[in-house]
Amino acid sequence: MSKKLKALVLNSKFLNLSIDDLKNNTNVPIEWHIIDASEKEDIRKLLPDFNILVSTSMDISWKNEVKNLEAIFMPGAGWDKIAPEAVPEGCVVTNSYEHEVGIAEYVLMSMIALDRELINSHNTFVENNWDYWPARFGPFKELTGRNVTVIGLGRIGKKVLEMTNVFGMNNYAVEEFDVQDEVINQLNIKEIVKSDEMTQLISISDFVVVCVPYIESTKGMIGEKEIYSMKNDAFIINPARGPIIKEEHLYHALKSNRIAGACLDTWYTYPKGGADNPKPSEYPFYELKNVILTPHICGSTYGTASRRMKIVAENINNFYNDKPLINIVEELSKI
Repeated sequence: MSKKLKALVLNSKFLNLSIDDLKNNTNVPIEWHIIDASEKEDIRKLLPDFNILVSTSMDISWKNEVKNLEAIFMPGAGWDKIAPEAVPEGCVVTNSYEHEVGIAEYVLMSMIALDRELINSHNTFVENNWDYWPARFGPFKELTGRNVTVIGLGRIGKKVLEMTNVFGMNNYAVEEFDVQDEVINQLNIKEIVKSDEMTQLISISDFVVVCVPYIESTKGMIGEKEIYSMKNDAFIINPARGPIIKEEHLYHALKSNRIAGACLDTWYTYPKGGADNPKPSEYPFYELKNVILTPHICGSTYGTASRRMKIVAENINNFYNDKPLINIVEELSKI
């Protein structure tokens, strides 16, 4: 490629510390322009001058300004915030993962926090209430020997089972595609079933962890049948995407104590930008004492951001040198 690359990087607090990882690992002629992702109008004005966009989102309203883009390199996994209609002809789109370590650590943290009533214990004890003292409350369970089912055995699901295996848990999985014997043995997976048989594993699980990507076939795949097949003392953890679980059935199962609890990190409504704070669900999960709620933090570690920016840098190098790109998103690319 003879022409110089010009890259517009939409920055955020999550990515800010890893900007140097992007620059230091890019070794081709390139002009950088870093701008905060919240500056929508300024971005719109700048876009026509750039042929590379580094961003996890692209507004449909930018359609007329992005016609010169040749590549969109996403320092993120999910591409639901890239408007397909806005991607110009001849433009390639790639994404990056690298978040499985942070998410798996979050899942293990959630398991222990739910099991040990960590949030409720703290909230009562700071008020000099000893109700969760084992002499009154009783003993807590351990993770060792308990059953965990991951729904989706991709990078995240595998990393979760790698960690639960270290804790001596019994590993199960739901996966549509064939899994190599080497992976099954390495992760000590006792049984794998397809999604249409998932209730047989859910029904014996102490923890159910949702790890599938959010696509049309997974939307609402955890519904009333699946939730109500869980044991009364079981927990569900969702670090994937909110709409994979039908919120109405989940809320009512938690409110009625039909299941023991949940840790929810992904939601049904998100801020659109600026300082707006929408309710993450139309149901008041925040009123429930058997739920841990967090604002989509599970994969947001420096390690994740750093590794993603290095992938973006490698793709920029490959793009300039006409080499194969990593993680092309076929559903969005128009090449």
